[in-house]
Amino acid sequence: MCDAEERVVIALDPLPYRGPERLATDVARLVRDREAGGLVVGVPHTRGGVSRGEQRVAVVVAALRSIVTVPIELEDERGTTAAAESLLAEAGVPRRRWPSLVDGLAAKLILESRLAQTARRN
Repeated sequence: MCDAEERVVIALDPLPYRGPERLATDVARLVRDREAGGLVVGVPHTRGGVSRGEQRVAVVVAALRSIVTVPIELEDERGTTAAAESLLAEAGVPRRRWPSLVDGLAAKLILESRLAQTARRN
């Protein structure tokens, strides 16, 4: 999530994956409850073409587009897990805590990347 001025990004707890429709419903609830003006969805692009992860994200995005009215932007998420792990290591976070933190931190990095791109264009 970010603030209305798109300056501060905070990590939220990751939502459990219980299928694309359920995830889309959970995200739609967050959009409504937090009055979000848009969504940025990380896509795990691969060099070898369309991966299983890309296909899974495409199904979730299709479900989201059917139930939310805010804009949905796609952002390449390659390298964000490794970057998040590096930040956790630099911060001295014990490895046993990484599984509960890495996805939220990676999502934060994805949103920060998109906001930086948008700021450069304006």
